Amino acid sequence: MTETTAIRPHAPHAPHGPRASHAPAAARRWIALAGILLATFMGLLDVNIVTVAIPSVQHDLHATFGEVQFVAAGYTLAYAVELVTGGRLGDRHGRRRTFLTGVALFVLASVACAAAPSVLFLIAARVVQGLAAAVMLPQVLSIIQDAFTGPARATALGAYGATIGLASIAGQIVGGALLAWNPLDLGWRSAFLVNVPFGAVALLVAGRTVRESHGARARTDLIGAAVLALALVALLLPPVLEASRAVLAAGLALGAVLLAVFVRIERRQSDPLVPPRLLAQRRIVRGLLTVLAFYAGNAGFFLLLAYHLQAGLGRTPLQSGLIFAPLGVGFAVTSLAGRRFAALTSGAVLAGAGLSAVPAVVLTVPQHSQVAWLLPALTLCGAGQGLVAAPLIGKVLEGVDPADAGAASGVLLTATQIANAAGVALVGGLFARTLGAAPGRPGVPFSAYVHATALTTAAVLCLAALTAVLTAVLGRLR
Repeated sequence: MTETTAIRPHAPHAPHGPRASHAPAAARRWIALAGILLATFMGLLDVNIVTVAIPSVQHDLHATFGEVQFVAAGYTLAYAVELVTGGRLGDRHGRRRTFLTGVALFVLASVACAAAPSVLFLIAARVVQGLAAAVMLPQVLSIIQDAFTGPARATALGAYGATIGLASIAGQIVGGALLAWNPLDLGWRSAFLVNVPFGAVALLVAGRTVRESHGARARTDLIGAAVLALALVALLLPPVLEASRAVLAAGLALGAVLLAVFVRIERRQSDPLVPPRLLAQRRIVRGLLTVLAFYAGNAGFFLLLAYHLQAGLGRTPLQSGLIFAPLGVGFAVTSLAGRRFAALTSGAVLAGAGLSAVPAVVLTVPQHSQVAWLLPALTLCGAGQGLVAAPLIGKVLEGVDPADAGAASGVLLTATQIANAAGVALVGGLFARTLGAAPGRPGVPFSAYVHATALTTAAVLCLAALTAVLTAVLGRLR
């Protein structure tokens, strides 16, 4: 493909960073993209890689089940609640500078996690790690928006979507492989140290190639940030800790009230954390609804399939991760290939076709043969999801004022995290109720997993159908 745009001339407020390379501008931005996507892979990998290591952490640090839940939840919560603030920090202080600060802090927090002498120290380090990710990751979309336009931007967003797909699957594979390999007898600590080489390369590459850019240099809306953080904690904490339905309902109600308070505060602020003009755009609102449906369905499906493979079919975490691999590969390939917005609805339909094959396989194929029959369905599903992911990001951010790029990126990523938590809570809850027991509990017959997986996948199919409808509506907006 021939690029139609080179890097735009430097604006007075967006000079090259002090260590910028003298490589040709057109080449530099693609090298810069590789650097920031490596950091994206690292940050998203950490959402999943620790899950595989949790049993080893619990045993080694003599932790309770509640404590190890917070090892995973601390990262997710800190990451989610500060994403919008992180995006605004980049707008104000410079996206390159903020990105590099986030990467450096993330690497240091990873080393602290690996060296943790106790579970409380590990939880604290995980929270810092999540905050670092919230500073680092919103800058990625802002940098892409600043450096690329036209077909080149679509290609860059496709690479971003492919990175998301690979990271979501690689967490289980890399985590399981590291525990099986056990380099230097480090055990679970290697799951954190793997971030060090990723982060070092990202710092080196991005530090020399990413140009500086700013958005609106407004003061930080501390009151709005605090209220939004409390609202997101109320919404996300019960699902990630697998709380009861009563606690989930209470969290939802409290979160809704706090979000309403947040909106009221933002409308009165001269320098709001989330400019009201963003949420006044139909594309943004409909795009966020599509993001919620799409990612909630994905997260829920990944959870129920993991339980079916490990508890139902008796596969190890590493084997389960490898079975997921075709889904991730299909996602990555079509994310790079599906550069046109017209692919949105067809991608949702294709993902739904792959999902519809799962209940058929689970209900009709013998236990020992199911994996072989599931692989084509998972590949098809991943290919469809990849056709949605990157164009959806581009469609939501299309037309956003460059001054609001950081805030818009933060809102988009926050919606993704809310969708992930909601999908796990709702689909996981339905799966457990249909199973009639806690997933993974010994003694549950395989037939129960067959019934629960088939029924719950049908519920996920409803979210895929909703995604197809919403993408059709979104695609008509110009």
